[in-house]
Amino acid sequence: MHSQLSNEQGYESTLALGARPLVTNGFEVILPNQVEAIVRDLADPSEVKGERERLHGYWFVHRIDGRLFHIRLKGGGPNVDGEPIFVKTSEHPWLLRARLDDAIEEALPKYAAVRKRPFTFLAQKSELIADAAVAAAISHQLLPGFRVTPKFALSPKIYEPIDGQTKIGIFVTITMRYDIEADISELQAAGIDMHGMYVVRRIHQPGERRLLGRISSIQDGLVSLFEESDESEYSVADIKLEGSKENFTRCLTKLLGYGYKKLMVALDDQEAVYRVGPRFDEAVRRMGEFLAKKPMFLGHGISAQVGDRIALDNEGANRNVRVAPTVEYVFDRTGAKSSEYAWPGLSQYGPYDRSSFAGRSPRILVAYPASTAGKVEVFLRFFRDGMGTNYPGFPKGFTDVFGLVKVDFIMCPVGIDIGDRQTAASTYNKAIQEKLTDAGDVQAGIIVLFDEHGRLPDPVNPYIHTKSLLLTLGIPTQEVRLPTVILEPKNLQYTLQNFAVSMYAKLNGTPWTVNHDKTINDELVVGMGVAELSGSRSDRRQRFVGITTVFSGDGTYLLGNVSKECAYEGYPDAIRESMLQILRELKKRNNWQPGDTVRVVFHAHRPLKRVDVAGIVFECTREIGSEQDIQMAFVAISHEHPFMILDRKQQGIPAYKGGDVMKGVFAPARGTIARIGRFTRLLAVNAPRLIKRPNTRLPAPLLISLHQDSTFRDVDYLAEQALKFTSLSWRSTLPAGTPVTIFYSERIAELLGRLRNVPDWSPAALNVKLKWSRWFL
Repeated sequence: MHSQLSNEQGYESTLALGARPLVTNGFEVILPNQVEAIVRDLADPSEVKGERERLHGYWFVHRIDGRLFHIRLKGGGPNVDGEPIFVKTSEHPWLLRARLDDAIEEALPKYAAVRKRPFTFLAQKSELIADAAVAAAISHQLLPGFRVTPKFALSPKIYEPIDGQTKIGIFVTITMRYDIEADISELQAAGIDMHGMYVVRRIHQPGERRLLGRISSIQDGLVSLFEESDESEYSVADIKLEGSKENFTRCLTKLLGYGYKKLMVALDDQEAVYRVGPRFDEAVRRMGEFLAKKPMFLGHGISAQVGDRIALDNEGANRNVRVAPTVEYVFDRTGAKSSEYAWPGLSQYGPYDRSSFAGRSPRILVAYPASTAGKVEVFLRFFRDGMGTNYPGFPKGFTDVFGLVKVDFIMCPVGIDIGDRQTAASTYNKAIQEKLTDAGDVQAGIIVLFDEHGRLPDPVNPYIHTKSLLLTLGIPTQEVRLPTVILEPKNLQYTLQNFAVSMYAKLNGTPWTVNHDKTINDELVVGMGVAELSGSRSDRRQRFVGITTVFSGDGTYLLGNVSKECAYEGYPDAIRESMLQILRELKKRNNWQPGDTVRVVFHAHRPLKRVDVAGIVFECTREIGSEQDIQMAFVAISHEHPFMILDRKQQGIPAYKGGDVMKGVFAPARGTIARIGRFTRLLAVNAPRLIKRPNTRLPAPLLISLHQDSTFRDVDYLAEQALKFTSLSWRSTLPAGTPVTIFYSERIAELLGRLRNVPDWSPAALNVKLKWSRWFL
């Protein structure tokens, strides 16, 4: 109670400072207070499709919680069985929200749906590649086959500005649709190597899988595929390249040469018309006016009217906008040594664990192309010893900043050239194995690669193969590519900040934590992720691995765990086994005593559908903490939502020193927390200072959603905690776009998927030798 009260008082003080009102990208939908429906029990969800088909055009059908609801659309047609009832919109808003998904499409008959839910359509008069090509003065006969079109999505969502005041809004989002309509034979004739590119059906029928596989070869008008989802061979006329940015880049780089970069700069300007703050705000306004022109038909005698733009403020009874206190980076256990910024704090105070860090004389293996020895030696000297006072971004070096005694580099030259692509991985591994036979103990590795080798496919990529080899030996690695090694000193100084932080963390050091008011005996924050290990986007037979990262409340990294690989149906048991093991270990390590108050906060990004991960972890926590007073919260943290928030009073900051071009216009302050529902918050983690370019899109907030079975329910505290955890990424001195609980899990999932391409790779070492290491940074 004391913890919750003190936090609420703290949040109220931020209100006194005057949190600015915000507008969203949504419009309130004015609905009838109640609607008549017929309802009956329906246990089997598979029966819904048949019922919809039987009643199509006459009844709207929706199933929830084992009950099937019917709303009449027009007179006549088939009858339905069930109990007639009146459904109050304020108590059951989900029914009309579901109906709105269909009603929006019906209200816009001139626009073809590229997706049904939410209703998504393409702009009819805007194609941005053509406009960008004119602006950049670039032409090519195949360029009209490459299209970028603004894509609008209209998402009906429930929101609750005040407890008990449930409403529905339609939220407008704008993204870009990339399409490659160019004929594959013509692209081949233009000299484009399409091996490995993904292809899709040119005409996609309902029920068909759109993604077909990757190109193996093209001959005599037939395309042979590997990693295929269906047939292994198709006519060129029936398929096209997937409109991915990777495919765009590979094709247009070949077609346009140096003109490609000019085209991309011009395209960036075209896309900015829809995505930067004021332009996005105007596009949303126009869409709202269009939708409000006439009522939307919902059913027989029922309609909806699009109303005003949804604003979030603190007027009257509303308390919808808060700004969290600035996150402080902490560099000692007392909290006395702190800084608003990471690198200045490190330079002044040294790392958080400076007095207790054990590995103060690390020996680091450096594998590099032999022909680059001189450049690599200069880079390593700058990294270890600093660049001097002429370069204030990195004057002192790794040894001095992090309080080390000495740093020894074990040099491992690799006899390799840029052209050695197929043998690069094996050549690196052979050189490393030979060096390690008499090198003694090594605590970390630096792998220097030609840029061309770093972009090789995983089966022959030297970074992935050397990472696999060294991780098996319990040695974390750091990749650096030659273009980074030879950066101009004025740019290298800032790159070395991030490189040094990441290397110290991989040596099991703690560069910093964040300010944390400890009012209970123990608090743990557990990040939960999942890796899908199919080895192919086309493969339907997925294998899953549960990923867990555990932190103390102040952000100190405690351990990581990778569950056993399993099929979908075995995932709940794998998560249960992994979580029980972790909690037992932490209970012992942190010395939980009977009667202690222990708070366990779980962060999840994308839990598997139809797997009750929250129920599993709550059950495990109660079992292990049966003698403690356990507070539990399960928090879903996501970028994948339709909500945006805009601060129209934010006029941005100069994008360039001394210039008048602004960046971050309308972006809310970092730490802005906006209520969108009783258990949901929107959290702004970016800010004008962190936005890099004037054309950068208006940053989307994180959606923080608290599971309703949680026993700790202070959503604002949990949102602020998520904000603090964005400042704990030790891959960079700048905050991450997501809390490290999620960010690290995603990073581990990505690397596990890539490491799976290495023969004989085993993740066993990750739960033994590297349990405490941030090997994945």
